[in-house]
Amino acid sequence: MKNLDFMKLAIFFLVFNTCTSEVSTPEKISNCIMLADNIEEVFDTIQIEAYESEIYRTYSGIDATKLDYVNEALRINKIGIDGLEKIISIYEINNDHLSGLIDGFYNNFLDSREANLALEKHLISVNNQWTIQEEVDWWEENQQFSIKYWRDSEEYLQLMSEKSQNTLYPDPDFVVSDSYPKNVLRRHCDSL
Repeated sequence: MKNLDFMKLAIFFLVFNTCTSEVSTPEKISNCIMLADNIEEVFDTIQIEAYESEIYRTYSGIDATKLDYVNEALRINKIGIDGLEKIISIYEINNDHLSGLIDGFYNNFLDSREANLALEKHLISVNNQWTIQEEVDWWEENQQFSIKYWRDSEEYLQLMSEKSQNTLYPDPDFVVSDSYPKNVLRRHCDSL
């Protein structure tokens, strides 16, 4: 009998505890070095994806843009947006430089996505068939999607500059080479 009463009591507390317990949300991570490394990892992943992209690698710069190129841009863009959204959801961002970097990076990719979605919609409407002149005309008529209007930040532009080659003889394999800069964002953290 004691076992039965004990079992009833245990089940009651288990059910009562489960029903009344609040769902707790995990606290955000407050670690500047980890945040910096994760932002840089998203940036580097995008660079490597573009480098490894067969579509980007073989695309002709003298032909009009086609859907495969736009879809590849959207695929890589999604990697960036998803990576930044994950960072925003798990990290406490209390470093002004990294906050400005995330804002510029994220907004730039949102604007890029909007431009590529508009281009994709148009290419579908013309059955993926157009000339260079028709593409020039489309961009003239749709200047709001121009890269010159994409939002960014000084911090994002600085990261792009730090991760770029400054040479007269560019290395096509730069992003996977030993000379590609690593851990450049850590210096913005006080806890080095």
